[in-house]
Amino acid sequence: MRLSPASDPRARAPDNELYDRGADLVEAAMAIRRVAGSPEASRAVPAVLGCIDSALQELVMASAGLEQAMEEVAVGRTDRVAERMHRGFANLREALSDAHTAVAAARSLTSRALGRRGGS
Repeated sequence: MRLSPASDPRARAPDNELYDRGADLVEAAMAIRRVAGSPEASRAVPAVLGCIDSALQELVMASAGLEQAMEEVAVGRTDRVAERMHRGFANLREALSDAHTAVAAARSLTSRALGRRGGS
């Protein structure tokens, strides 16, 4: 996968870069939703599911980075708040992992429905 050719992330403030990439994620999801129901798009469904699968794997790793960033700035917070935050991120990673499993199954089934082997 390649990154979009926005701007050099080293030249931007990390908070702005993170927010902009989050907005890019939402924009991509909206664009996929707009064309997803078109019968003419059916051949691309397994490939798009593969992209979603890869994105979910990246988001699992990103959530760990987000949690680490929050832990570094939340120093001094109460143990209760820190523990709830940690559980929230753990739940997020688990949900993303579950979604990864579901997407892999859907990709396999759509490939079969199109008469393909594997998941391409």
